[in-house]
Amino acid sequence: MLKAAATDLANRRPVWDALGELFLDTDRSYWRKQRVCILATSPYNLEEIEHILFYEVYPILKWNLLSIAGEWVGFDEKWLEEQIMRRLESPYRFFHIFNFGRLSFGKDPEWLATKLAIAQARSAATSAR
Repeated sequence: MLKAAATDLANRRPVWDALGELFLDTDRSYWRKQRVCILATSPYNLEEIEHILFYEVYPILKWNLLSIAGEWVGFDEKWLEEQIMRRLESPYRFFHIFNFGRLSFGKDPEWLATKLAIAQARSAATSAR
């Protein structure tokens, strides 16, 4: 996990940023088209994108959804990268298996709509070839 993220930062950064939009305290559907475009053109398959969402982005940004006045404009990309990498490098990363992101956020309506749109965009791109 750490090795994959550390050796692929150029591809990871836009994916982290796009997935981070799912944690803003605003109408998240507004950015869906842009988010889908970034994620659909990334080198990651849907399973890998979900892994990045649940195990890299969710643990850092989940608290924004619980805040009374959470961030609604966007997260600083450098800060997000630093937080994710620090968590991945943690000597306590063994405990990261106790992550409930897949159970809780995996059913989020905006994530489900985004996931479906990614699959449709990739299918359309394949058909156009």
